[in-house]
Formats: sequence, structure tokens, C-alpha cells
Amino acid sequence: MQFGVEDIFVGKTFDDFSIEPQLGVVEHRKNVQLKTKFSKNIELNLPLVAANMDTVTGPKMCIALAQHGGIGILPRSGAISIKLQTEWTREVKRAENFIIRDPYTISENQSVSEARRNMKEKGVGTLLVVGEKKELIGMVTERDTILCLNEAEPITDWMQKVTNGNLRFTKNTVLSIEEAASELRKHGVSKLPIIDGLTFKILGLITAKDIARLLKHKWANKDKEGRLRVGAAIGATGDYIERASELIKAGVDVIVMDMAHAHNKAVTVKAIESFRKSFENFELVCGNVATFEGAEFLKDLGVQGVKVGIGSGHGCLTRIKTGVGVPQVQAVRAAWHALKDFDIPIISDGGVRQTGHISMALAVGASSVMVGSVLAGTDEALGQFIQDPLTGAGKKEYRGMTSPQAKLEASGSKDPPSNVEGKSENVPYRGSVVGILKAIQQDLQSMVSYCGENDLEKVRLKLAREPLKFLIPLSVAAAQESYHR
Repeated sequence: MQFGVEDIFVGKTFDDFSIEPQLGVVEHRKNVQLKTKFSKNIELNLPLVAANMDTVTGPKMCIALAQHGGIGILPRSGAISIKLQTEWTREVKRAENFIIRDPYTISENQSVSEARRNMKEKGVGTLLVVGEKKELIGMVTERDTILCLNEAEPITDWMQKVTNGNLRFTKNTVLSIEEAASELRKHGVSKLPIIDGLTFKILGLITAKDIARLLKHKWANKDKEGRLRVGAAIGATGDYIERASELIKAGVDVIVMDMAHAHNKAVTVKAIESFRKSFENFELVCGNVATFEGAEFLKDLGVQGVKVGIGSGHGCLTRIKTGVGVPQVQAVRAAWHALKDFDIPIISDGGVRQTGHISMALAVGASSVMVGSVLAGTDEALGQFIQDPLTGAGKKEYRGMTSPQAKLEASGSKDPPSNVEGKSENVPYRGSVVGILKAIQQDLQSMVSYCGENDLEKVRLKLAREPLKFLIPLSVAAAQESYHR
């Protein structure tokens, strides 16, 4: 043993091992469950996390990840204001609900022009119209106003009205997706406001479109109210408490306190203590660390998840610039030894170049795997799209959060940035991320089947507890036997 890690894992990374297949028990791999945890109280149906990088993870990426069972972590930086990050959070939380709890509204004395502008700004096609006491008096959709040529006309001339019976609504309590669908069928509409029976105050909105999405994404990662889950990053200095406060108000499910080196008594202790003083037991993940002692340090500070990885990311130059870092298999394994008896999940962050690397991270103790470059170049990634003027080939920007470009944008200064430990590049455009997520899901289901189980958690625990029994150390020749990695 060395630093709490079996000698076989010291200095090793994902390409150094292969998993030995076991007696299979699965008839159809598509039925294999991939449930695991991101943190103590946040479950996943796909052990994949979109990294908090400003060219990778925005609201569209978070929505796609959650729809397929994973979770996205919205990035923070000096260039991403608290307001923008909270707006992103709300966008994800509103994306799929069997009830929209806080539907967008417009006052009865506003015009068609204002209604159209509100719809465009908020990215919706429906507004509920309210009176002076915020009571429901109508509903207006894009379709309702499509023939309006004079935008100055009052919205009341074009809306569906409660008073004449054109607008259907319900006063019933709706507690499930089945009840929501039943209400829509009963009233024969695709959009149905829910109101208080006495005051006519709006309690929510049911739409057939949202229900269809929920039924389509059976693997979706949702909170207890049926909304997609999302996380967001904060720092450990500056505006981090204010940022966390606004994110929590916006409905974020988990906060990730993100630092390059979280095993730091001068910064991390104070930051976590201040967070707990302000937000008590709100779900908090912290990182990054890469050692047994670092994971134990965060465990003792009361976090609900530990992010592991220093120097292994595709956009990271820490090892090259500083000579500091830990190979990812060793880092994850060290953290597992520190946390295995305390039900604190590990997020392996970095080093993934292919799906087999995700399997290996899970095999040595991670509960989920954070990726950035794997998702870069897609429609949902935040990176700017660039088209070659000669070939027409598309590329998208991808950069580490400590790259010169990211640091300059965050600081707003023209002075050369300091402590640059990341790089920036343009990666090939790859279309929607959905195909990538489905492929990862299928590959992991196959891994579970090869390992002789019917769900991921059984495999993860089996391999992590007895890795020497199931993991095969590879020679250079063996690593290249079927393909060059």
C-alpha cells in the first residue's frame, strides 16, 4: 500500500487496465439499469456529469444531460454573472414539468406587441393573462395573435377568456403525471391552467407538450416535483455566498464548490463553514482533490460529494506547467479508500477520452464521471461555432477554465493573465449531443452485462471492493491489441 492505494494502481490511468468478463445474466441489455449517485442525496440514471466549463455546459446541455439521466453543472466565472447563471438554472428547471409551477404571465392592460416581445424573450409560446389582483382572466398564445396586424391592440381583444368559457381551467389538485394527463383529456385541451377555487390565483399550468416530453424520456433525472435536475458551480472566495443564495432561490439541486486545489486549509475550511452557516445542509459537492488525504479533508468538512482529479483534463496543462498532478486511476482509488465507509460519492473529473474510460473510473470507485471534451463540439455546447470559409467544415470553441482566453474574458482586463494552466482549441462540430449520450448509455449497459450483473450499482460495488480480482493490468502491447488508444 502507498498513500492508501494498492500498489497496482500507483501511477496508473484508465488505459492501464481492462475488466475481465463474467458469467452474464442479462437477456436484453437495453433493460440494464444505470442508477447511481452524484452526491449523497442526488441520484442519477446515467453516471455522466457535464463539466462546469464555459464552452461546454449551458442550459441546453444541462437539459439534454438530465433528459438522459445525468446532470449538468452550470459554470461560474467573472464573465458569467450571478443573474445569468440563475437565469440558466430557471431555464433548466422549467424545461420539463407535468406542472409548470410559475408560468409566465402578462397584465390585462398590455398590448399584443408586449405579449409577442415577452414570448420571444422568454422562449415560450403561451402567456397567462392576469387582472389587477393577479387572478386568471385569460390565456394568449402565438397562434391566437398570428393574424393581428396592429400590435398596439390590447391583449384582451385576442386572448382566450375565462368569462366567455373559451378558456378551460381546473381547480383540482394534480399530484402526478397521470393526473395531469387525465385533466387534459377531460377538458379536451393541450394547455390547462390550474387555479385556486376561491381567488382564481394561478397555481400552475399543464401542457400536453411537457407531458409528452416526460413520457419520452423515461431515464430522465428529475426532482420530486418532476423537474429536471441541475447543478451549478461557485468559487470559494468573492461573491460565492451571494451566488449560492441566488442559485438556491432559483431552484438549483446541488452546489459545486469548485477550486483547482480544494485540499487547502487557508481557503476551503472558511468557505465551507461560511456556506454551512448560510445554507445549513443544502447539498454541497466540493473539489478538486487527488489524494486520500484530500478526500478525507473534504469529508471531515461535511460535504455530500467529492470531485476528484488534478491535471488529467483534456483542456488542463497543470502537470505540464507545474509538474503537479496524480494519474486519474490512482486519484480515484485513493479517494475511494478515504470515503468508502461514509456514503460520500466520488465524481471522477478528467482523463476520459472514450466510454471505456468511464467504465474504468466506476470500476475503481467513482459513482459518476465528469466530462468536458467528450461533449464539446455539439449543438448544445456553449462554445462558439466557427465555419471554415473554404471547406465549409464546422468547428466549435473548447477551452479549459484556466486558459488565457477564459481568464482574459473573466477578468475583463487586457493585461496578460497569470497562473495559466489551461489551453484553448477548436474541435470538430459533431451535431447534437443526444447521439453521444445514447451511445454512452448503450456502452455502459453492455459493460454491466459483460460484468455479470443487471444493474450498474452491483457492478460498481463488486469491482471497487475487489479490483484485483476483476481488473487486468495491461502491457503496452495488450493495450494496443484491438486498437490504438
